[in-house]
Amino acid sequence: MTTSIIDGRIEAADLKRTKGGVSVFRSLTFQPDAGPTRTIKNAVVKDNVASELVPGTAGRFYIYNAFDLKGVHGVRTRDGRATYGFATNNKKIFLIVGIVNIAWIALRVFVIDGQVPLLAILLMILSVAGFIFMSKGEKDAKAQFDGDAGYAPPA
Repeated sequence: MTTSIIDGRIEAADLKRTKGGVSVFRSLTFQPDAGPTRTIKNAVVKDNVASELVPGTAGRFYIYNAFDLKGVHGVRTRDGRATYGFATNNKKIFLIVGIVNIAWIALRVFVIDGQVPLLAILLMILSVAGFIFMSKGEKDAKAQFDGDAGYAPPA
């Protein structure tokens, strides 16, 4: 997972949907203090962070990119508010896929025909790798946000 920081302001925020504590934006357009505008399409954001992503909000925005998932995991506004939230839905999905595959393997081995399904093994490897990767990404995002606690907005 990669993380980055944008110092600037929100130009446009097109909210697509909100469900289960997570908001998905069709696009988020940032105007950095230096450089061209930057747009993030299909940004996945926790609701507490999404409430800060309104046009005109200025400050420091913490961006993440994991697998095909992009979004904002933190905001420090120029007026002193700090909000953090990492969307962990993918982590839950990997955990569920892993549990379902364990059940599938157990069912096939002990009840049906005594054979281990190859697809279940492959999906199990994917779910473990995905869960570990997303957990590491969440830790990296939190470390990035906490490590920048001394951020002072420009005068």
